[in-house]
Amino acid sequence: MTLVEEPVCHRGGRYVVRREQAPLGRLLPYRRANGETPPRRVLLDAVRETGWRIDFGSRGLGDLLLGLAMAQALHDATHEQFGILEYAGSRADLMARCTLRVAVTGGDGHQLGTLGSDNASGFEAVPEAPPTLLDLIDVDTVEVHAALPMRYYLDVEQALGVRLPASGDPSPGFRSSVAAPEPLHVVFVGTTSRPDRKDYGIDNFGALAEHLSARHSGAWRFSLVTPPDQQPPASVGPIEVLHGPTAVECIDLFAAAELVIGNDTGLTHLAALTIRADGTQPHVVGLYGRHGYAKWITGSAGHHAVATPFSHLMSVADTCPVRDRYDDTLWSTASDLRAIPAKVIADFAGQCAGWWTR
Repeated sequence: MTLVEEPVCHRGGRYVVRREQAPLGRLLPYRRANGETPPRRVLLDAVRETGWRIDFGSRGLGDLLLGLAMAQALHDATHEQFGILEYAGSRADLMARCTLRVAVTGGDGHQLGTLGSDNASGFEAVPEAPPTLLDLIDVDTVEVHAALPMRYYLDVEQALGVRLPASGDPSPGFRSSVAAPEPLHVVFVGTTSRPDRKDYGIDNFGALAEHLSARHSGAWRFSLVTPPDQQPPASVGPIEVLHGPTAVECIDLFAAAELVIGNDTGLTHLAALTIRADGTQPHVVGLYGRHGYAKWITGSAGHHAVATPFSHLMSVADTCPVRDRYDDTLWSTASDLRAIPAKVIADFAGQCAGWWTR
């Protein structure tokens, strides 16, 4: 068996395959797609009586955003008993824009739960824990729940023993007052927690802009978000550089764009969770080098991925280079994000945005 040799382009939305093509995952003990429900658990009565609280620890923005699907699951199970939620942590300004009804206070770490209970049931959002889940649709077909938000959501569903309403893309969104995008506005997200392994690079983002504008004539606008701890140039060719905007500032920036292309990082996830005033969202293409793209994605129809062969391997095997201690550099260019040609990304991203068909 050999590793695929070309980058993988993955469209967002439901992930349904023939059984023999399914990635490694754990079979759901009930056929959810066919209306079956999990056995009821005593924990359901506890969370409805005394409430719940999630500790997200001190993890980064991306872990928090995708982990909010756990909060959505618990809220869906208890919303008749509890209304507004309470968040305490370092992202209070961002959580104030969340579609969940949340009262916010500042603090360290991230905690979110129901109001006013000292005996609330405790939960932890640990991204390394929940596996890919497979739901048998019929004798030949399975639905793959590989995206981390749906893994969290179904873990809560099984722990409580109650059928929850979401069938995919359960993450709460973040509201923008922007009503409509600017045509042909593209935002590149150049931030990352690992610049040496997970950054496509300013020059490559510049090449993306060149390929997009060469493919289709029009009044293009390109913006690049860079981290606050770097000193980038004022511009990169036709790209305006936005130095270190906050996550809250990025919500309206993303809403004003038709397309966001970014590193596998928290701000790219935030772009996929951004909701305009009219309910629409930007198309988002995440770039994945070392982590499995099928996991580190929201699961929404508008959140797509371009991934290295190594990232594809991580998705098929449902493994993690951090948790499982793989040195991705051993796989050479197969794990090198910058080895993905800009033309491949640009052509695919334009298809996702609806600018061309192939």
